Amino acid sequence: MSVPDEPAHTIKAASVVRGELQGTPGTAQGEPTRVSVPAFAAEAHSLAACFVWKPTTSAGCSPRPSADTTMVTAYTSAGNYNPMYYAVAGLPSLFLSGSKAIYSMRIVSGLFSAVFIAMSLTCLASLRRWRLPLFVGSFALTPMVLFLSGAINPNSLEIAASMAIFGALCLAWERIPANGRWRLPLAIAAVSAAVLANTRAASMIWLALAVIASFMMFGLRPFLSVVRQKFVLAMAGIVAVGCALALLWLKSADSLQNLLGEGIDAPPIQIVSIMLDRTFDFAAGYVSYLGWLDTLGPNGVLAVWAALIIGALAAALTVPSRSARLTVLFLAAVLLVLPPVLQIPLAKDVGLIWQGRYILALVAILIAACGVALRSYNVDFREAGRRASLVLLGLLVFGHLYSYVYGMRRYVIGLLDISNWSDMVTAPQWQPPFGWITLSIAYLLVLVTAAVLLHKTVTRADPENTPDDAGRHSVADETV
Repeated sequence: MSVPDEPAHTIKAASVVRGELQGTPGTAQGEPTRVSVPAFAAEAHSLAACFVWKPTTSAGCSPRPSADTTMVTAYTSAGNYNPMYYAVAGLPSLFLSGSKAIYSMRIVSGLFSAVFIAMSLTCLASLRRWRLPLFVGSFALTPMVLFLSGAINPNSLEIAASMAIFGALCLAWERIPANGRWRLPLAIAAVSAAVLANTRAASMIWLALAVIASFMMFGLRPFLSVVRQKFVLAMAGIVAVGCALALLWLKSADSLQNLLGEGIDAPPIQIVSIMLDRTFDFAAGYVSYLGWLDTLGPNGVLAVWAALIIGALAAALTVPSRSARLTVLFLAAVLLVLPPVLQIPLAKDVGLIWQGRYILALVAILIAACGVALRSYNVDFREAGRRASLVLLGLLVFGHLYSYVYGMRRYVIGLLDISNWSDMVTAPQWQPPFGWITLSIAYLLVLVTAAVLLHKTVTRADPENTPDDAGRHSVADETV
């Protein structure tokens, strides 16, 4: 229960898979929804109560989850949320109980997100000039994205599906003029869009931005050339049905009614000023927040991703393609402007509740767009490009591992002003399954394996990406 709002999402998931899609909503703003769930799920709030907002307190104070499956009344602030994600994430709670059920729900949620992450990166890797789109696209998998993906929280699926839509549409629009195999990526985009629309209240905003960004990058001509085909109409129908269901749920369930917070009476211009002042504070939530806003990730990790994202953004704004530059600039501007715009109508009822992770889906689209824009450049991965790949992938491995172990430290022994790393070995107060050392070593092996595979992939010989062949693709070529 270390991830923001995870107890509420756990209870919601356990109720949805038992047929209670919404429960009994409260009568006032912020009042939780009443549902019926097994006792082990109802205890979710108590599992986190002793250490949430207390970074110096380890998770050792948390009671052990019970295995009691008796149906009881519970309350959740996610009761009015769309049930689609929860209908999948909650499945293990039907045949497991206690900690086994909760960890299994986390694993199912992680796999659900991983499917869309994989589709996104596969589409980026299938572009004609795919090396930099794939390589830069991997920057979007920040420690925060993986932290959320390992939890019971629809935020992770929202991020993964948003990136999948943009990557799949880019591939489809690129292949259509050459009569390539564009139907599969368009189908991926359609399914991802239907899923995304039904994750969170703001998800259709990310859906619209992903579609707009793909059109800005490739133009409308590819879409208009196939818009009357039955397959395209069928895919549009899937998206339309998904969006219609999402809008119907939003209207009938009033998904924003459960939002918690203390309202403020401030003019819109003051809210905008406050939100813009906090822009870079929110940016930390794009990279690494390892708790309920009580555990900011290590400064070194934040510095790594700040350099990578700013570097990718700056490079993308120098590409020869005017449409690519405008797409990246548009997304960056929306990233800056949208938080104040979304916060203004909510401030009176719930105050300034914005967190960086709320817009992480758009950040993922922006980073992917930077990668797609950079396909204009031809990097020689046989020399300097190979060395740069090793350095950057080394930084990514370092950043992910450091963030992971730092998060373990927060929950194994708590974070103190004095360095207490040695206590993790000599006096741990809490341990995850298999122990934090075993999991950290396993995570390091996964990271290194992924880095090696990505390095070998982007540095392998590929005749389609040589400077002589690039002109056939109508893509400006510059050797860096």
